[in-house]
Amino acid sequence: MTTNTTPDTETPPDDNPGLLQGNAVIEAGGSDEDGEFSASEFDPDDSSSLRSSSTSINSSILEHSYQNGRRYHRYRHGRYPLPNDEAEQNREDMLHAMMLEATDGRLFYAPVGDNPQRIADLGTGTGIWAIEIGEKYPSAEVLGLDLSPIQPTWVPPNVKFYVDDIEDEWLNGDDFDFVHLRNMIPILKSPVTLLKQAYANMKPGAWVELQDVDGQVHTDDNSIPDDWPLKRFTEIILQAFALYETNAHAAVFGGQYLAEAGFVNIKHNYIKLPYGTWPKDKVMRLVGMYYRTACEEFFPAIGNLHFPQLGWGKDEMEVFFAECRQSMRDPKVHAYGKMHFWSGQKPLDA
Repeated sequence: MTTNTTPDTETPPDDNPGLLQGNAVIEAGGSDEDGEFSASEFDPDDSSSLRSSSTSINSSILEHSYQNGRRYHRYRHGRYPLPNDEAEQNREDMLHAMMLEATDGRLFYAPVGDNPQRIADLGTGTGIWAIEIGEKYPSAEVLGLDLSPIQPTWVPPNVKFYVDDIEDEWLNGDDFDFVHLRNMIPILKSPVTLLKQAYANMKPGAWVELQDVDGQVHTDDNSIPDDWPLKRFTEIILQAFALYETNAHAAVFGGQYLAEAGFVNIKHNYIKLPYGTWPKDKVMRLVGMYYRTACEEFFPAIGNLHFPQLGWGKDEMEVFFAECRQSMRDPKVHAYGKMHFWSGQKPLDA
């Protein structure tokens, strides 16, 4: 087997990359009529079959902290920059539904084979990915780890959740076939350190996959104005993350992090996520509606906690967030975000 440590950015990991794959240009021409999609397109109480089945969560840390009217994790308070309340959980599950639309139902791209037996979901959040992967591979043991005990009470028998800090030192000895992280790399102080720990707890030949938005705005037709509010928002978030020694744009460096941690056969894929309903294609408009809604809820969720550290007042923030929301409804601006999928393999001879 070839052990190439250079990220492969030319071809997707397989021949079913999803609807908004890579360099494909999104054709404009959609409307901004919210009524096009019914409310039933996404129901946070029915986002998967995850609310049923048969094993209780293994967790003993049930307390939270509160700030600015939002609820946050109490265990290792401050490590994660977003709330963990019901509004944020619904937003996270909506993003999961969006990803399934954008990738044509894919949960991952890494070539893990047909029978992985031990799977870890680091930063599992609501647990929706872990539960669906447990249903996909019923013979596998799936472990989900997060700082917040917000996962469902009843889950499939092969899925277990634990409250833990994945950036702490791991006790070596696990033998995972597949390790998954989504929306995690930009908030880690040292992605390479975490990936090295994952490497040490994986079987030879096992795979890891990073799925992250790059925190930037893109366009294929130069339609983003220099003073576009959402562009300014991404620049401010980059500054805010830097205060925590993290990088809001870290997703673009996923291949570098994997190589530094020792992984080989590194693969790269990305999809485009429209900011709004400007695309002509109906599925892309649905993805854009999801993404716009998620962004609208993201502005105060992250901003109310971090913008004041950069000198912003409450009224100033509210006006700016309103401008950001309005900016995504301009059909003349054909902007999108990029979701990166990086995967790497532990060498067979490791």
